[in-house]
Amino acid sequence: MRILELHLQNFRQHVDTHIRLQPGLTGIIGPNGAGKSTLLEAIAWAIYGAEAARGTNETIRFARAGARSRVEVELRFELGGHEYRVVRTLNGADAYLDGGATPVASTLGGVTRYLQGRLGMNRREFFNTYFTGQKELQFLAAMGSAERGRFLSTVLGYEKLRDAQELARQRRNELRREIDALRAGLGDAAEIRAQRQAAEAAIEEARTALSAAELERATAAEALARLAPRWAEGQAERERDRELAHVVEAAERDRTSARRELERAEAELARIAAAEGELFELRAQLEPLPTLSEECARLSELARLNERRRAVAEQVAEIDAELERSRARLERLEQAPDLVKRYSAELDGLREEQRRVASDLEEKKTSWLRDRQDAETKLQGYRERGSELLEQVRQIRDAGPEGKCPTCERPLGADFPRVLGELEEQWGEVVGDGKWWKSRREQLEEKPAEVAAGEARLAELEQQIAEKARKHTRCEAAAQELEQLRADRGQREKRRESLRQELETIPAGYDREQHRAAEARLQALRGLETRAARLEETTGRRAEREKEVAEIRLRDAAAAARGAEAVEARRGLAFSESAFDELRREYEAAGERGRLGELRLIEQRGRVATAEQAALSARREEEQHAERAREIELREVELRHHNELDAALTELRGELNTQVRPELSEIASLFLAQLTDGRYTALEIDEGYNILVLDEGEEKPVISGGEEDVANLVLRLSLSQMIAERAGPPLSLLVLDEVFGSLDVARRDNVVQLLRRLEDRFDQVILITHIEGIRESLDQVLRVSFDERTGTSVVREESFVGSDDAVPEGAAAD
Repeated sequence: MRILELHLQNFRQHVDTHIRLQPGLTGIIGPNGAGKSTLLEAIAWAIYGAEAARGTNETIRFARAGARSRVEVELRFELGGHEYRVVRTLNGADAYLDGGATPVASTLGGVTRYLQGRLGMNRREFFNTYFTGQKELQFLAAMGSAERGRFLSTVLGYEKLRDAQELARQRRNELRREIDALRAGLGDAAEIRAQRQAAEAAIEEARTALSAAELERATAAEALARLAPRWAEGQAERERDRELAHVVEAAERDRTSARRELERAEAELARIAAAEGELFELRAQLEPLPTLSEECARLSELARLNERRRAVAEQVAEIDAELERSRARLERLEQAPDLVKRYSAELDGLREEQRRVASDLEEKKTSWLRDRQDAETKLQGYRERGSELLEQVRQIRDAGPEGKCPTCERPLGADFPRVLGELEEQWGEVVGDGKWWKSRREQLEEKPAEVAAGEARLAELEQQIAEKARKHTRCEAAAQELEQLRADRGQREKRRESLRQELETIPAGYDREQHRAAEARLQALRGLETRAARLEETTGRRAEREKEVAEIRLRDAAAAARGAEAVEARRGLAFSESAFDELRREYEAAGERGRLGELRLIEQRGRVATAEQAALSARREEEQHAERAREIELREVELRHHNELDAALTELRGELNTQVRPELSEIASLFLAQLTDGRYTALEIDEGYNILVLDEGEEKPVISGGEEDVANLVLRLSLSQMIAERAGPPLSLLVLDEVFGSLDVARRDNVVQLLRRLEDRFDQVILITHIEGIRESLDQVLRVSFDERTGTSVVREESFVGSDDAVPEGAAAD
């Protein structure tokens, strides 16, 4: 694994940090608290998510950023010949492969699982192997012996054998369960064979019974076939007899209905004859009806004109009253136009005076307020100057002759009394001026008399203007009403003249009593007219009723003829219901014997099918028994193979784990000798995976804290080299965070040189430190500083030794 680029946005104190990491030795240098380790935390967070970060999501976000500000880390790295880019935020994540535009994994958990699968390590294994901090050097010492062994086996890839062995054991258990299940369902071979033989004997017995049932059904079918013609003929005769009986009954019903209709039609003819006599008498009584109708129409028209005459007279009287009322109102409104002109002139004068008074008042008030504000400003300035001078006097007095001048910052010395006296004199002058301006401000607090008089006159003018405006408005309304009354009066006079002319054209002479008597006579004749109309409608149906009577008599005769014909045909048929019943019983008995034969035939066929199915099942059971026996034999062979595989894997894991400690001790001893300049030449790891430092072949009983850090450091470097050489994924990254804390200068140089010699194993090594002394030995230096003003970390790339495209010292990274 090699990290290419890292971009942080609002991640802790890194608001917008973008760095590119080169191969070789890279140093991330800066004071404690500047944000160096936060870069490693961001790498871990991008790969493994929330479990690799300290605190909660809210503590990850930059403290001065808004509550909805975006938090994002973008990491680009190479692994196994591919380039990966992962973008993680607080709420989502995406991983891209080889510059693709479509994510190969999404969601927070999905990206973590995808990258963990590609790295082949979980977060704890990855950081305990390739990421080393000063406080993490003793990670193996914090584990128990069994846990140390498991951890080393896991990171070296030996746990893959354990996984394979676990799979083999799972399959072995599955085989045992499958064999037990197959044996439990195997059954007894002799019992299965006996069941098959019994089923084959049952088939023969059922087939014999089936032949007998087929013979019985054929005999019954033959007897039924002989009776079928007689039965069909008997059914036809019975159906014909029922048809003729139905015809006789229908003919009798038709005759009964015809007799009822004939009685109704003859009664209707009698009513028609009575109506004809009454109608003759009514026609004589209705002869005066046309003349009387015309008289009533004439009287109705006179009544309508009389009502119009009365309404017109009332309108004329009402208009006369309205004209009289409007005359009196006009006399009261005649002076309104003159009043409007007078009040308009008075309003103009008052408003002109109001504008003059307001302008004068505004000028006086502005002058007063300006003077008062100026006094307030001057007073505040003298107060601030007095406080400043008083503070300088106090400072000089406290400092004495050894103090510095507050203006030029030079020591006072012999000028102390003079400077102090001048400052005290200035302070006294400022205090005196301030008192005068305070008195002046208090004088200006009260409103001047001329301003108060102007405000009073302005208020009085506003009241007068409002009163005159109300009177002017009322007079304008009266003038408008005057014009409207004059126009309305002319229209009413014209309307009155038109109504008087109409009144002269309306005739008189209407007699109300004569009209009522004529209406009463007309109403009586109208009732007789209605009765005559109903009688005429009744007499008009005579021809229809006479025709109906003739048709009913014809239908009665036809029904009588049909009934007689049907009775005669029925006598000729000579059908016997008892003989038919006897034939039906004989036919139904033959049919029942046929149905019983069919049922027995079906039953025997079912027995044959059941017996054949039982025999088939028995033969299948025999075949399944043989198949299960073969499966049991095959699984027992596979079980023996898995037992042998389990034993072989156990032996192999033991051998590999036995080789871990000696090989790890050998590599660590070489590193230890290089770091200590040969003082210590050997480091061993006992069976409990404890570290033993040897001094000339003897175990050193007590080692200092610095020596312990050196021992743990070489162990971590050795472990990382073993992983890179042997069983781990193709990682080429090594990160050391503040591991120089307890090392002296010589050992720090030895560590750097050792890392140089590991470049064939780790082509990218990142050192995080606050120690400046190692920067000359690095290939790339990233300077991390903290801006107190903005609360953010700033990263600059200072140099990249040996590269053609090196960034000049002091240039900012992208």
